Amino acid sequence: MTLTQDQHNLLAAIAHPWLATGEWPLWANVQHQYDVRRQDADAILNSLPSVGIEGPFAASYGFVFYPRPRVGPRDRVQLTVAASLVLPEVKMMAGEPFVRALRHMIDLYASRPIAADDVPTVILRSTELAAAHPDLKPWFVQVLADLLSHEPAISTGGAGIGDGSWEREVTRSVMQYVGVGTVGEYIGKTIEIVTAKAAEIAPTPVEAAEPEGSTPGRGTYVDPALLDDLENAAQVSTWKVHKLVALCQGLNDAYAAGNPYVCAAMIRAVLDHIPPVFGHTDFKQVAAQYSFTVRRTDKAHAQYLETFRPIGDDVLHRPISPRVPVVTMDDIPAPLRLNAVLHELLLLL
Repeated sequence: MTLTQDQHNLLAAIAHPWLATGEWPLWANVQHQYDVRRQDADAILNSLPSVGIEGPFAASYGFVFYPRPRVGPRDRVQLTVAASLVLPEVKMMAGEPFVRALRHMIDLYASRPIAADDVPTVILRSTELAAAHPDLKPWFVQVLADLLSHEPAISTGGAGIGDGSWEREVTRSVMQYVGVGTVGEYIGKTIEIVTAKAAEIAPTPVEAAEPEGSTPGRGTYVDPALLDDLENAAQVSTWKVHKLVALCQGLNDAYAAGNPYVCAAMIRAVLDHIPPVFGHTDFKQVAAQYSFTVRRTDKAHAQYLETFRPIGDDVLHRPISPRVPVVTMDDIPAPLRLNAVLHELLLLL
């Protein structure tokens, strides 16, 4: 399924403060943003899809976690790892690192000592995780304990130590995820576990918003909140972004519809359109010469997008013939790559 624009925007409104500060926003502050736009944030929150049944924590899973049955103004609504499927920034900053941390937890539990008269407690420590995986950003290591608290199929307990570090117990529950290598696989496995748990509690559960065994849909390609930020930044910039926004909106429509040819054409058009903001005449120069704020990561995204150009050329310029190769959605770059480049463009605006 595909989220509505309002549902996607609400998830982005929850994500942005967390990605910036590591703190989830007070619900009253989210409500205020929607009140001024004359929208009902509570109604949108309650419309978000989930699987399982209302009731026990381990028997339901969706994009968000919040106090039930009604969230209060001073409560904090939090995203789950499932939001990685529809928010590229969350996938890059939290979802993919979460899977790496999960594999570390599996290794910890699998290597625990065997005792004849005891079951040793396995502890995940933030300091040891950071030392073992220096590729994990300090921001992610800090928020991981909180993320683990709201993933229903992983049972962990623990506490902060007081100096910013934390400890969590690693239980047998992580072994359900042996062999999981991607965010999508993790979410699919979690849905499977939660659905089975819900069936144990209520053999005939209420119909879930998602088909059994499915994962949430692909959502949008370019983050709608990023498009809003680009339009706002353009108000104080000499650069005009109306064409860029229109191209991205067309890309989002094609992505939701699963049309790889239009996606490829729109991505190629965006890459041809934006180089002057970076001080270059074409995107090849941007990928090769521009110094990105997050140099290694975002430059790699730009260089990958440059390698995609032949597919765009194929879509746009190859004439009809008895043998025309098929372009599929698997040929389209991951959304986070273009989103990363557009975030850099936003900084320049």
